[in-house]
Amino acid sequence: MKNLLFNSFLMFSAIIMGFNAQAQFSGDTFAKAKQSKTANLTYVYSEAPGFAANIGGEVTGVCVDIMSDFEFFLLDKYGITVNSKMEKKHANNFTDYLQAVKNSTNGVFGLSNTTITAKRKKEYNFSPPYITNIAMLLSNESVPTLNDISNISDVFAGKTAITIKGTTNEKQIMKIKNKHFPSLKIEYVNYFDEGMVMIARDPNYFISIDFTYYLEAVQSNKPIKRHPAGDQTAEEFGILMPKNSDWDKPFKEFLTENYRNSPSYRKIIAKHLGPNALRLLDSVAEEN
Repeated sequence: MKNLLFNSFLMFSAIIMGFNAQAQFSGDTFAKAKQSKTANLTYVYSEAPGFAANIGGEVTGVCVDIMSDFEFFLLDKYGITVNSKMEKKHANNFTDYLQAVKNSTNGVFGLSNTTITAKRKKEYNFSPPYITNIAMLLSNESVPTLNDISNISDVFAGKTAITIKGTTNEKQIMKIKNKHFPSLKIEYVNYFDEGMVMIARDPNYFISIDFTYYLEAVQSNKPIKRHPAGDQTAEEFGILMPKNSDWDKPFKEFLTENYRNSPSYRKIIAKHLGPNALRLLDSVAEEN
C-alpha cells in the first residue's frame, strides 16, 4: 500500500512538473482585449545590447520602446489599455528564452535580437521586421584583418569560433566551417556578451555577432576588430510571439514601413544604438 501511494505521488509530481515545464507564460488574446478594452500582456526578454538590456534594474532598449509605441497604437486605434509585465527569468540564456516563448500562450512577446527565419516561422508568430541586422565577424584587435572570407583558414589558423546553439550566427559559423575552414573548432556560450568578453581578452577566439555588439564595443573602447569580409546583411529581426497568438494581426497594422521611417522610430534607434547605427542602417537600405 505504501509503495502504491508513493508511486502515485511520483506520478502526480511528474505530471505537475511536466505541466509547469510546458506552461511558461500567458497573456490575454487580442480578441478578448477588443471586447474588454484592456490587455494583460507578458514581455519575455533576452539580453541584447541596445535591443533589450537590464540597466540599473530596468529593462530598456529598441524592443521595449517599440512595444511602448505599440501600446499607444492599441489605445489610439482600438481603445485598449495595456497592463504589461516584464519576465526576466531567461535573460541570460537565449535558447531558454526561445523555448519559453514557444511554450507560452496568447499575449506573450519575446523581446531580443531575434532573427526571422523560415524555420522559426513554423514554430512562432513574428511581427513585421523592426530592423535589418548586419551580422559581423569580430575578433581581438591584435588579429590580422581578414580581407577575403576564403582565406579565413589561413588568417584565423588555430582560432576557435564562439557562438550560441540554434541561432543564425551559429548557422553562419557552420557555413564558414563547411565551405572554408573544415578544421575549425567551435565553442558554445549561453549569451553573446560572454563571447564578447572572451574575444576582448584572448586573440585565439572570434565570433559572428550582430552589429550592435560592435557599436557598443567601439563606444566602450574595447580591443575589438571588425573583419568586413564577414559582413552579412540578409537578416531581419522581429518581435517574437507564440504560434497560437492572434496579436500578429494588430502588429502588422502598426509596424509598417511608414512607422520605420517615422521620427519616433528613428529617435528610438538613435537613442539606444547611436547615430552611427542610423547611418549604417540607411546605407544598407540604399544598397537594397
